[in-house]
Amino acid sequence: MDVEYTNIRDNYLPLVPVELMGKKWLEFRVFADTGANRSIFHSDVGYILGISVETGKKTEAMTAEGSFITVYLHTIHVRFCGKEFEALIGFSKRLGAEFNVLGRKDFFEKFVFCFDDYNKILSINEISK
Repeated sequence: MDVEYTNIRDNYLPLVPVELMGKKWLEFRVFADTGANRSIFHSDVGYILGISVETGKKTEAMTAEGSFITVYLHTIHVRFCGKEFEALIGFSKRLGAEFNVLGRKDFFEKFVFCFDDYNKILSINEISK
C-alpha cells in the first residue's frame, strides 16, 4: 500500500488509515511514528468505540518532549493494509498531538514501512515469513 503524505499547515506527514473495531469498524488516519513504541489514540476514540477506557491496563508513556502521560492499554481488533489482527492500543486523555499515533508494537513487527520523504510517499508491505 502506498500512501501520499498529508499536508497539514505546510508540513507533510505520513498519515495512514487504520480501522478499529468497537461496536462497528471505524477508520482513523493516524501518524506513522517510528519513534513511538506503542500506538496511542486519544481517549475520545476509545469512548466512540464503546470502550471503558480506564478499565485497561494503566501505564505511562513518554512524550517527545520528555514528559509522561497516563495511558490505558486495550487489545483491539484492527484492520490495516487489508489484514485483520489484534493489537495492543493505548488510549490517553493527555495525548497532546493533534492526531493519533501508530507506533511500532504490533504494526512495525508485521509490516515494512518505507518512508520516501523526497516524494512524500509511505510504502507499506506485509512482511513475508
